[in-house]
Amino acid sequence: MKLEKYKKKKLKKTGIITFTIAFILLITGVFLYTSFASFETRENFNIINGNVQEQGDLYFAFYINENISKTMPKKGEGYSLDQEKTTCTNGASIEFDPIEWTVKVVNMTTAKTKCNLYFKIETFSDSLITCSQNNSAANCFIENSSKNLEELAFDNTADNNLRYIGANPNNYVSFNNELWRIIGAMNNMDDGTGKKETRLKIIRNESIGLYSWDNKAAGVGSSNSENGSNDWTDSALQIMLNEGAYWNRTVGECPYGQNGATTSCDFSSNGLTNEAKEMIGDTLWKLGGTANISNSDNYIISKWYDYERSTTVFNNRSIEWTGKIGLIYPSDYGFATNGGITTNRQICLTTSFINWLDEGYKYCYGNDWLFYNGASQWSLTPDTSTGYGIFRLYSTVGNLFYGVSDKRNVVRPSLYFKSNIKIISGDGSETNPYQLSM
Repeated sequence: MKLEKYKKKKLKKTGIITFTIAFILLITGVFLYTSFASFETRENFNIINGNVQEQGDLYFAFYINENISKTMPKKGEGYSLDQEKTTCTNGASIEFDPIEWTVKVVNMTTAKTKCNLYFKIETFSDSLITCSQNNSAANCFIENSSKNLEELAFDNTADNNLRYIGANPNNYVSFNNELWRIIGAMNNMDDGTGKKETRLKIIRNESIGLYSWDNKAAGVGSSNSENGSNDWTDSALQIMLNEGAYWNRTVGECPYGQNGATTSCDFSSNGLTNEAKEMIGDTLWKLGGTANISNSDNYIISKWYDYERSTTVFNNRSIEWTGKIGLIYPSDYGFATNGGITTNRQICLTTSFINWLDEGYKYCYGNDWLFYNGASQWSLTPDTSTGYGIFRLYSTVGNLFYGVSDKRNVVRPSLYFKSNIKIISGDGSETNPYQLSM
């Protein structure tokens, strides 16, 4: 009996020891798994600038939306590498190619190097940067537009351009060492030779000053009989932007008041740099307009795109001009709205510009990023009932009305990039604007 009892006790003790060892091994396994974070040994990997060649010297761990994964997400699954979070031990670093979807480890010189690769849901800006590596930025905007429906909308014109909309979309771009903003990706843009492409159109974020659109003395140039002229091809402002002080990044005399008056203007620090000029494409700007200013139905935004591209001009003026720097069209302003609480975008687009000044339509210009609160700004489009009228955007009530060309209003230069412009970084915010290359 004693022997039997002893054996049972011995067996019980042995069972406890066995369980304890198994438990310790289990805990150790879990610890190793978590501490190495599912690192996978890779026998085939790229090492450059390094000398480690033995298999098992490099381990990868993958995180997808902060959750650990045993596999790296595949290309096309909607993820991008978070470069800021991705790290390697022992001084090594990661180079990631989103086109080929490959990872290179740089400067790996020590065995047992571990790399944590963090993948996040691909944002619109991520998509643009990836796409722009082998495509134009303008085409990439259109290709990825469905990922940013809150800030982008097609205008449903004959050209079906893609435009930024709303009060303050993330459309900032670094250009000319300044902040500019992307109006949209414009289709069928003619470079003056008949070649048509999709190109980005931008506008300077801030005004370069208050200047006259044109202020030639009566009887001077373009057969005008009044002060100033609404013929852009030889207007004083056009010359300032494309041949004068602004274009040459220098000090000069700029149009300022009646009868050819000028004022000293200094663009030595904010005129166009040579690098900026290289990015600007020649463009066939349409110079048509309208004289139907008495009927509010003729001010409906959807009609302005056709007015601007019509052959309606005053006294046989030019209907088009090939050049680099221009101004926005009234339709650019109108199509940039996103509407608001009482008036959605569709209501704004089918409402006359004249009515935008009414209290009930305040959201039309209030949620329009091209609205410039401070002073009225010039557009490119003439009032064709006169030889000197130009449509301008009012600064306080957001409607469109014509002004005499020799008056002084805000000038915000606008232009079209060349079609080979690419976006290489940034997210379009004011603090992290898109960065460009050719």
